[in-house]
Amino acid sequence: MTLVVSALDRIARQCGVKKPGSWVNATRDEHLEIRDDFLSETIEDILDRATLPSPISKTVTLTAGSGTTNSVSAGLNGYETFSLPTDFKRIHRDHFAFYDTLQDRPVIPVSSDGGWANLTDLGASGVIKHFRLAGYEENYTIDLYRSQGTTILHYVANVWMANNQGVVGNSFTSDEDVLILPRRLLETGTVWRQRERRGLPYQDKMMEYEVLLERTRTDARNLRTIQFAPPDKKIRWQDAVPAFIPPS
Repeated sequence: MTLVVSALDRIARQCGVKKPGSWVNATRDEHLEIRDDFLSETIEDILDRATLPSPISKTVTLTAGSGTTNSVSAGLNGYETFSLPTDFKRIHRDHFAFYDTLQDRPVIPVSSDGGWANLTDLGASGVIKHFRLAGYEENYTIDLYRSQGTTILHYVANVWMANNQGVVGNSFTSDEDVLILPRRLLETGTVWRQRERRGLPYQDKMMEYEVLLERTRTDARNLRTIQFAPPDKKIRWQDAVPAFIPPS
């Protein structure tokens, strides 16, 4: 694994900046820009655009009864609110990112407050669960309509490094900390941002970053080629059979 300080040394050389005696305790503006601005922007971009495997991707199990119950319409259409881990950044962007283990089906997102108000006011036919995400960084919550049984949420964590005990996090505090994001990707993304901000030629590094990021994304999804035709879709029997069959 690559030390965070080693990656920062490489970035400094490519940016024409003399490395500090300590990256952890650096105070000069050019070092703070690299460490706290350009590096942070690159990490944010990678985590937002690429769904990488564990330990960056994690799962959390939400068990009915372990959250806060919210009663609506005299309790007829109540829902349960769960607190998410403090390292939660975003839900995986795929159909089965939030999964109902009781019904063997995805949980359906509700994208607007108006839609959620309508759902909890009028209710919904069948037994399919719905959810709404709320909150802010390190304090996200999720509202789950019909929270019977357990559901599993797959999410991207706001982590990019690990300490010498192997504990992952998002705060660089020691010369022994190591990267868990791809080194070259992180370096090129930081370098082009620094060059662009300084008014220097940066397009070559930006294009290199975009190519590396796309390769990282496709490798994580096990897709090694570009497909112009829509992929063949296999229909699962669970998707074809409705969750609720009304009595005849």
